[in-house]
Amino acid sequence: MRSPRSRFEFACRVAAFALLGWLLGTSVFPSTGRRVERATEATVAARLAAWTRTAPNVALHGDFATTPETWAIDWLAALGHGGHAVSWSGSPPAVAMSAEALSDPSGGTRIDVAAPAGARVLLRDDASVIDSVHVARFGASVLGPVVVGPIVATTSGQRFSVAPPDSVHTRSIVVIGAAGWEGKFIVSALEERGWPVSARFSVAPNVDVAQGGAALSLDTSRVAAVIAIDTTIARYGDAIARFVHSGGGLVLAGPAGLTASVMPLAPGALGARLRPAVQPKDTIGLGSTGFYPVSALRNDGVVLERRSSGIAVAARRVGAGRVIEIGYDDSWRWRMAGAAGSERAHREWWSRVVGSVAYVGEAAASGAALRDESAPLARLVDRLGPARAVADAGGGSSWITTRLLMTLIMLLLLAEWASRRLRGLR
Repeated sequence: MRSPRSRFEFACRVAAFALLGWLLGTSVFPSTGRRVERATEATVAARLAAWTRTAPNVALHGDFATTPETWAIDWLAALGHGGHAVSWSGSPPAVAMSAEALSDPSGGTRIDVAAPAGARVLLRDDASVIDSVHVARFGASVLGPVVVGPIVATTSGQRFSVAPPDSVHTRSIVVIGAAGWEGKFIVSALEERGWPVSARFSVAPNVDVAQGGAALSLDTSRVAAVIAIDTTIARYGDAIARFVHSGGGLVLAGPAGLTASVMPLAPGALGARLRPAVQPKDTIGLGSTGFYPVSALRNDGVVLERRSSGIAVAARRVGAGRVIEIGYDDSWRWRMAGAAGSERAHREWWSRVVGSVAYVGEAAASGAALRDESAPLARLVDRLGPARAVADAGGGSSWITTRLLMTLIMLLLLAEWASRRLRGLR
């Protein structure tokens, strides 16, 4: 029968070999508990090389106040595919940006920014600062006449960028209506801006005056948009519908939206014309002219301008094209009798209206597509998954645990050896 001392020695030996076996087992078959390595957006880039050499049973976690650079996110995603548990937490700002070339003979770029409400965003390109904008509830837009290289935005330490868009090929604009002041000055405004214009003005029943070619061919390869200034558009109803569904733009000005053949395309139904109050000459502007209010807006219609007396401008998508309905039918008064600079304002306003619906084409539109750098938080979630908190899990064979267990094994073996020596055994 063993003595108490021999049982103590046997227990020390068994415990020492059991711990040694446990260490060997965890090195071959890692336990589910993981040691967690952490980094912030400022240190993750420097830690990636070391993390790549780390054992797969080590979890990698980022605490991000802003999103890391794109290459760092891709590296983390690659480590996740290589067997590491990769996660992240924090609250990087949800931002996005797009850049679209303006459909305008003068060129230019519209930059649309989405950021948390109240954020201030600084925009710049390779040449200089473009602008700084205060983001309202629905984002912000900036018009830049010239963009040099990628557009970079910064807000609250978060950086995001987008490539400059391709240039837009300017196609012809067709103006259709009865001969009068409105049609005359719309054509003048667009031509002064640099738009190629074809016009069809009715001067008598079945008698038209043509400008820019004898035949009216509505084809998106040559025509970007059609402007209808009155109900004369009725005779072209079927051709207009095909043109819009194939991607062309349509502007329904004044009473043109009352035409039965184009009503299915319009953003809404027009009400009775509201006559303007008498205004002094120097105060006449677009808002002081009369207009046909959009009294019944369609479900997919979007209000672009609203007056106290009703909706003045609305828009909608129809097929691949866009339609904008403008209640104003005497904008020429703004040009002829307005204050100083009204002629330029009238010209620029009509160019913006036409540019907002003009057919651009697939080649130009593809250059304005969002890139990965333009929505960094979306890319982070796409590559690494949603944010989640990760706590250090116990039971892992970290270097601290390994040292403690090795020390305990040595103590157990030393205790057995000392007990055997005291009994006179080797």
